[in-house]
Amino acid sequence: MSRRVILSIALVLTGCYTYRPIAIPAPAEGTRVSAQLTGQGSVDLAGQIGPDVLHVEGDVIGADSTGLELVVREIESFRGIRSDWQGERVRIPRQAVAGMQERRLSIGGTGLLGGVLAAGLYAIYRVLGGPGLFEGPSGQAAGGGR
Repeated sequence: MSRRVILSIALVLTGCYTYRPIAIPAPAEGTRVSAQLTGQGSVDLAGQIGPDVLHVEGDVIGADSTGLELVVREIESFRGIRSDWQGERVRIPRQAVAGMQERRLSIGGTGLLGGVLAAGLYAIYRVLGGPGLFEGPSGQAAGGGR
């Protein structure tokens, strides 16, 4: 495998994400959001998502003035206990939502982590023998190409 491929894979795997408040009332379909529930909203939705849920995270599959429909990925209780979900659909009424945030790629965090990872890989590369790590016994790049 070439150095470029290895570094590209490493950079993709180091993606950092942050959650930012959503300024629009109806997020676009496919947007990953975290909806914070009101106390009453948590009580009203207990039959669908379980008791004492504070946050519901998932992908928007529908949104209008009355509510939000999510493919749920994770829930978090008031005690901070997280539970993974397998993409079950849940409709959350608008009055049950205290606040909503959108998941976004953090360019700075991803760049920093990717840079640290690339530097670490380069250091390992140099310690383990430099060019010989990616080359076969004849000095050519492993796999027959460069």
